[in-house]
Amino acid sequence: MTEKQLDELFPEMTLNKNSRARKKCLVVYLRKKGYQREEVAELLRIDEDTVTNYTKKYDESGLQGLLEENYHPPKSQLEPYTEQLKELFKKQVPHTVNQAIEMIDKETGICLKPSACREFLRKIGMKCRRCGVVPGKAMDDDKQRQAQQEFHDKQLQPTLDEAKQGKRTVLFVDAAHFVMGAFLGMVWCFVRLLLPSASGRKRHNVLGAYDPITHEAITVTNDTYINQNVFCEFLDKIANAYASSGRPITLILDNARYQKCQSVANKAKELNIELLYLPPYSPNLNLIERLWRFVKKLSCKTIYIKINDF
Repeated sequence: MTEKQLDELFPEMTLNKNSRARKKCLVVYLRKKGYQREEVAELLRIDEDTVTNYTKKYDESGLQGLLEENYHPPKSQLEPYTEQLKELFKKQVPHTVNQAIEMIDKETGICLKPSACREFLRKIGMKCRRCGVVPGKAMDDDKQRQAQQEFHDKQLQPTLDEAKQGKRTVLFVDAAHFVMGAFLGMVWCFVRLLLPSASGRKRHNVLGAYDPITHEAITVTNDTYINQNVFCEFLDKIANAYASSGRPITLILDNARYQKCQSVANKAKELNIELLYLPPYSPNLNLIERLWRFVKKLSCKTIYIKINDF
């Protein structure tokens, strides 16, 4: 091999943006420098036949022939299901790659590795994006009032009547989040007041169940977050608290996602607890909302500070 040929291989071996092209040139360069086929294959961790094929291609067609890209990656197993999965992901957006893997497996019977799943999602035009917020549109006022009235007359009131007669335990369930921060109002002043505020974003979460008959509440608290696992533990606590009464238990709750998942439904069924979901946009029907409003009012303090204090 001439020095000119080595000189043309070297730039492609180091500067070519295509990693496969760089490897091809390196294989030929090492072979022409006197390395045996087995040595090159071991050094680069490739098959010996691949070394032979690259070298033969260079000898027959030169550098241009060697750099031709004839590699065609194998077709994805999911190719026949592409449109079907697109429609699925439009209706139900996966939050994580693992969730997408589960959805694909359930829909097609094909179980992907996380890297293959990410590649497939990108291929069909999906990206991991931060969600945005737009003003929500509530139900039409007349329809909302009608839905609330129907729920109240047919489900809520009969259930409460049973509770008054001692035949059933009814609990109103909701979560409240108390944030360590300053809630600033407006004051008359000569210069803008800057008030000291608690730093950080720490908050205290309370998941509660209010009994309108006994006026007692059951709560679980944490400073992280409330999810389906926390809610299932909460169901256990409720079941244990009322185990001696022997009465059936009904929970009145809103449509929060962590309260409507399958694991919560299974847990409630296991504990023989009925879950009665309120119509959308109906906090006025959940009595514990009034308790949270009262507690938040007590926990917020109005502080008047003189300008001289700064």
